[in-house]
Amino acid sequence: MSKKIPQVYTEIIIQASKEKVWNVLLDFQNYSSWNTFIKKIEGNSDLSEKIKAKMFPPFGLPLEFEGIICQNIPNKILAWNGYILARWFFEPTHIFEIEEKSANEILFIHREEYKGCSIPFIKFMLPTLVGKGFEVMNKDLKKFVEEN
Repeated sequence: MSKKIPQVYTEIIIQASKEKVWNVLLDFQNYSSWNTFIKKIEGNSDLSEKIKAKMFPPFGLPLEFEGIICQNIPNKILAWNGYILARWFFEPTHIFEIEEKSANEILFIHREEYKGCSIPFIKFMLPTLVGKGFEVMNKDLKKFVEEN
C-alpha cells in the first residue's frame, strides 16, 4: 500500500484555451497585474531554473521563497519545488495543471504537495493558510483570462 502524499488541492473551470491560460501562467513579469496571491516571480520557467517568488496569503504575512522548476510540460504542467530550513524539514512542490475540456474550456488545477518531518504538525493548517490563497489566485486567473 502506497503512502498518500499530503497536499492542498484546488481547481476551477476557465472558459479559455489551454494555450491562453499557459501563456498567462508563464508570463511571470506580469503576475502583479492580475494575481493578488503570487504577486511576483523572478526567473524563468525553464526546467531546473531557479525562481524567487513573493506570495501574499489571505491570512498572514507576505512570504518570500526560492524554488527550482522541476516540471514544464507545455500547456499542461508547470511545477517548482523548494524547502524551508532543509528538505527533510519542509519541502513543498507547487503545481499548476491544465486539463483541456474543449477548445475553449479548461480545468485549472492548482495544488501543492508536501514532504518533511514538520508535516504531521502543520498539515491541519495548510488548507486554510495555503488553500485560501490558491482559491483567490484561481479566481484572479479566471477573471483575467476570460476578460482579456
